[in-house]
Amino acid sequence: MAKKSTSKPPATKVRGRNVGTGEVVSLARTQPAQLSLFQTFLPEDKQSGEYSNTIELYDAIPKYYSSPNRMAQMRQGGIYLPVLRHDFDHNKMGYTVEITPARLIDNDSNEKEYYPTQREEMLEAALIKLACERQNGLYLDNEAGVQFTLYELRQELQRHGHSINYPNLVTSLKICRGAGLTVRKKGEGEVYLNSSIFPVLVLANRREWEADPKNTRCYVQFNPLVTRSINKLSYRQFHYQAFMGLKNQLSRYLFKRLSHNYTQASWDQPYKILLSTIVRDSALVNFSRIRDQVRYVDAAFGELQGVNAKDSAPYVLMSCEKTIHKGPRNKIEDVLYTLVPSYEFTSQMKKANKRDQHLKHEVTQASGLIPPNGGNTAARESYMP
Repeated sequence: MAKKSTSKPPATKVRGRNVGTGEVVSLARTQPAQLSLFQTFLPEDKQSGEYSNTIELYDAIPKYYSSPNRMAQMRQGGIYLPVLRHDFDHNKMGYTVEITPARLIDNDSNEKEYYPTQREEMLEAALIKLACERQNGLYLDNEAGVQFTLYELRQELQRHGHSINYPNLVTSLKICRGAGLTVRKKGEGEVYLNSSIFPVLVLANRREWEADPKNTRCYVQFNPLVTRSINKLSYRQFHYQAFMGLKNQLSRYLFKRLSHNYTQASWDQPYKILLSTIVRDSALVNFSRIRDQVRYVDAAFGELQGVNAKDSAPYVLMSCEKTIHKGPRNKIEDVLYTLVPSYEFTSQMKKANKRDQHLKHEVTQASGLIPPNGGNTAARESYMP
């Protein structure tokens, strides 16, 4: 006789206090097929635990500030920060993002504003990875999110060399809850997106999570663009472990961009990108002089080539060649980078393409799923000047 399962069925509702509003919320749980596909990696790949997903458009938004020290210098009266504005392009369409800082109040009732930085970048990447696991990822009120304990999140970050204590972990979660993103298409006044990074954050009180961080459950609702990407199957598999191992913030940006867009990676189809494109779209190259910009971008590509790695074999790039465009008086006006992928990166792209094909097949077999326009690989760049 089959042994009766003692595990509890998943809760149909989740209740808790939203950190942003202070209100008690009750959210209905659903389990759409799209979420299961988001969590599906090909079973024949024994290293599927190393992968996560890039998110269409959302990952292209330059939302993480590059320097906590510069942020501290920008604070007016040690408290207030201005709204940041960046222009960027994605899939040959121009956008503008406005980043409103999060205002937090500490235990002494002091106010201070924060932009999301690379600490919040790593935290969000870890949470999306946790959402790829079926026991954590879920939909509440038809929006994608993740349930986790602070212990799980801290262990996930620590596993990849990004150790953070519990108070700072909670601070980062609150920054993501409070920092607002407003995205508009260029030439249009209409708002395309107006949301914080985490629209809903449900946390236990400090006394509870300090007493039992392993078992005190928390919940984050992801940005609406994450839900949109999951619903439309416009995400793409990428090597999460390699991403988390990169030290340079710009290297991580470039790695995600290549992983999402460079679908036909091969030695005879190099990827080309201009320095001016990187400066505009990443908002991470904060130098006015072009020669300083070139030096910083060169360092990021150097990390992707494994220049400073103990293992001499590059993971992402086999080579990176520069064509310098000069103007009057021999002044550098721009630089064209021609990137040749490594064997390892090309192999990863083939795996991601195979998984895309698998997901599209599942879509055609399942009722109630809307096939994405053109599938996962549509409209991605192989050359972006």
